[in-house]
Parts: sequence; structure tokens; C-alpha cells
Amino acid sequence: MGEKTFEERELILELFPGTSPELLPPGEVLYYRDGEGRVHIQENPLHLVLEPLDAAPSITPLVCEACLRHISRSSGQFFRFGVGSSGRHFRYVALCRDTERCSGSARPGRLREILLRGILP
Repeated sequence: MGEKTFEERELILELFPGTSPELLPPGEVLYYRDGEGRVHIQENPLHLVLEPLDAAPSITPLVCEACLRHISRSSGQFFRFGVGSSGRHFRYVALCRDTERCSGSARPGRLREILLRGILP
């Protein structure tokens, strides 16, 4: 019977449950879009859901905050997420509409930064 192995993150959270997410070593970051058009960024146990905003007519290009590429307005979209417990304050990010393609070139560090901006006050 083999020994059970634990990830470094699991050990830290088990021994020090109040550890700030900023201090944890990076884990697997999931970045995907659901059927309703919302974007999810998840790194266990943290999960951020970004709401899509309606597109405004414009020709100004955007920079995707996940993959840091310049994209056309038709290839990108603005999303928002609530900050704080009141839900009255929002932060906005521009991301690629095609999250599957974007996730291939998105840097885990950038995704983690967006996630922590949404989770931590």
C-alpha cells in the first residue's frame, strides 16, 4: 500500500488554516467560461465569478488582462466582479471572449492576481 502524498498548499492550510492566499505557493489555476457567459477563475479553495458586460460600440483595441495580448474590441469583452461584502463596489477587467484559446497563453501568475484582487479587499 503506497503512502498518501500531499501538495505543499494542502500541508500549509492544514497546519496554518488562517494563512493568507497571497502567501500560499501557486496551485493549479482554472480559467473557463460557463454556459451563461460568466468567466470563472479558480484556485482551490478560492473561486471568482466575473459577470459579462454588454458590448459598447467602439473600435478601440483592448489588452486582455489574462494573456496580455492586444485584441480587437470584437475579440474582447469587459467583465466585472464585486469587491467587499456589500457588493456595491465593482472592479472591471478586459478579457478575451474565447477563454479556451486565451487560457493556453494566459499566465497563471496573471490569473492568480485577478483572482486575489477579487477575493481580498
